[in-house]
Amino acid sequence: MKRTIREAKRLIKLFSERKISLQWKMMLYLISLILSGLGVAVILLIAIGGLGGTEEKITRLLEQQLYQSSEEAEEELEEYTGYALQMSKRLGKEIDDYLEREKRSLSDLNNQSEPLLEVQDILYTEINTTIRMGRSSGVFAALDATVNTEIPNADHSRSGVYLRLINVSSNVVLNPETILFRGSPEIARAYGLELHNRWDMEFNTEVLPGWDNYSKKETISKGDYFWSYRMKLPDTWEDVMILAVPILGRNDEFYGVCGVELNHVHFKLEYPSKESTYGAVISLIAPMEENYLSVSKGMVGNTEGTWLDETEKLLVEDKKGYCVYHGQKEDYYGISKPIEFQMQGTDHWVTTVLIPEEECDQRILRNRLYIMIGVASFILLMYLFAMYLSRRFVRPILKSFQEVQEGIELENWHSNIKELEDLYRYISEKDKAISVSDLPPQIEELLKQFAENIKELTRAEYNIFHYYIDGYELAQIPEIACVSMSTIKKHNGNIYRKLGISSNDELMMYIDLFRRCGCLERLERNDDK
Repeated sequence: MKRTIREAKRLIKLFSERKISLQWKMMLYLISLILSGLGVAVILLIAIGGLGGTEEKITRLLEQQLYQSSEEAEEELEEYTGYALQMSKRLGKEIDDYLEREKRSLSDLNNQSEPLLEVQDILYTEINTTIRMGRSSGVFAALDATVNTEIPNADHSRSGVYLRLINVSSNVVLNPETILFRGSPEIARAYGLELHNRWDMEFNTEVLPGWDNYSKKETISKGDYFWSYRMKLPDTWEDVMILAVPILGRNDEFYGVCGVELNHVHFKLEYPSKESTYGAVISLIAPMEENYLSVSKGMVGNTEGTWLDETEKLLVEDKKGYCVYHGQKEDYYGISKPIEFQMQGTDHWVTTVLIPEEECDQRILRNRLYIMIGVASFILLMYLFAMYLSRRFVRPILKSFQEVQEGIELENWHSNIKELEDLYRYISEKDKAISVSDLPPQIEELLKQFAENIKELTRAEYNIFHYYIDGYELAQIPEIACVSMSTIKKHNGNIYRKLGISSNDELMMYIDLFRRCGCLERLERNDDK
């Protein structure tokens, strides 16, 4: 480990001592500035909600949860409905067979306890099979007959069997323990069942969903069924939704109603709240009444992490991507999907997933704050990096220029910047004074002849020539001399001819040579020619 650190330090030292191109150093500096600028742009976009696609992420989260919940809910409702329809067919056939065998009609069973017990035994067999095969917490069948037509409220008292699970769970139980909720105690004794602590001999059809719907219909189809609103199961603390299916004979004679229950406790266990980045997501099925979602009439999954009241209505407000559901204590973001089953009422039912608006917004703000802090830290880091680059690379350049201005000897000057050292070396060599005596004789003769030829220039030509001595370029002279470019070119041609040269480059070479020899004054003249 120590050896690795030493090697790393050695490499860093070699890199720092190496002469790096100014182009690359300035590029690093500019890149850091560009990244800082990008960071500022990002933080501004986040601040105004223009980066991150939060609404789209919430929509995707809700859509994903809705897909899962709706699939599970529809699968369960379809399974319950299938079991209940099959049970209705079998019960209709078996009751038909019994009545034909006994040469009776269903109405003949009124006030006949023994025949009614025999029919209840038929009902029990089918109901027990259904409750063991399905996931329902309760299965029932009620006949359009009563053991006593003389008792009070006899018109709404009907014989039947209602089995319920002792313990409600979210999973299928292979050998569930059942209890008799409605039916003859003889059935309980015959099959070793306990009586429910709210047991009753017969059904009260006033509170049995579907009874009035089917008993008063003139024509009933064998495929008829409907799911009821959520209701309090009579004489219990439990909430259920009842699936009611008519029991029909061969000639579509109404024999009664059978069905299953969807227990609210089971629904809560089956659909727990799901913790997400934006808060707890809850699932429910409920009817839509105009612009309201009637939570009190549907089934609600576990509401842990929310303030949802299961007895309220939520006002639905459409938004882009999802809806806002306004509740009594809390508002929610959510989306819905229609349920394609025959449900109670004329309203359409939906599967809905909700997420608390306030907590969602808080988490969005918190996430944005974290991102903004991260971006701000990145910007600060880039700023410090730029400052480091400035101190490491730019300041030495400025210091080098200052040293040159103060007269530091250029030949022995070092900056670790290749371009600067090459430039200063060139300046050092260029700025060396050249003595006329050091020049070859032929060069000295050329300079002498050139200076003599100056006298041949006219006043206008000399003025143009002097602009070149002062360091002006050809393109700048027309404006300074207040003449046209064509006039300048004409004067240049005369200047070249009289001085014995052929181009502007040659002219500038002579001027530079006079300057470096320190005898630039030889090109001056005071006559008025």
